[in-house]
Amino acid sequence: MHHKTHIFDDCIQASRAVAEVILEKSNSKSKEGKFLNIALSGGSTPKQLFLLLADEYENLISWETINLYWVDERCVPPNDKESNFGMTYDTLLNRAFIPTENIFRIKGEDVPKNEVERYKNLLLENLPVKNCFPVFDIILLGMGDDGHTASIFPNNIELLNSEFSVVQAIHPISGQKRITLTGKTICNAEQIVFLICGKSKASILKQIINNELNSQQFPAAIFRNSQGIVDFFIDKEAGSLL
Repeated sequence: MHHKTHIFDDCIQASRAVAEVILEKSNSKSKEGKFLNIALSGGSTPKQLFLLLADEYENLISWETINLYWVDERCVPPNDKESNFGMTYDTLLNRAFIPTENIFRIKGEDVPKNEVERYKNLLLENLPVKNCFPVFDIILLGMGDDGHTASIFPNNIELLNSEFSVVQAIHPISGQKRITLTGKTICNAEQIVFLICGKSKASILKQIINNELNSQQFPAAIFRNSQGIVDFFIDKEAGSLL
């Protein structure tokens, strides 16, 4: 799959470019009378995007036509400081301009295996299905310093090829349980958008973008299996070795 790399001076500019993608897609879907289905990621970089959306795009995006889902979630309550949903709520959702019925969070506080089953069924009921997997319009991904994306880490990279759409994962260091979309679900999206910032990402990002030898050990290289559009929005620090 071909991909496009967009490099910006800083993370705010990269985030604004992603916001513009969401704006354009939401306008297009709104004209068609359809919902725009987005899966969100957690982390410090998406946090900047969510703050930007809340401050500058409240009156620009047709939020009532957007359904929000999550790429992954830590198995903690939504008010826990580590909750991906909690971070999104604090930065974006608490502004209350997104209808609550359009928000489909992963319930990290529930028994993981039960929640995996519930979320899997929810996606199949709410989203289009292709090749037996749900289809998102946009999946927003980041990348960790170790090359992980979603909650797929180098030590559980087999989740890229799982036959399940949603699974439980374990953080390799903390042992924390997580729930995550799998590789085949991610690659089934109409568009994958990576938002990656920071110099600590530069070396692995270079290997992945250039398809260097052994780059497939990094889960973020998943995009090469994508069925749709893939865009990298990065700051100049993350792209310093490209």
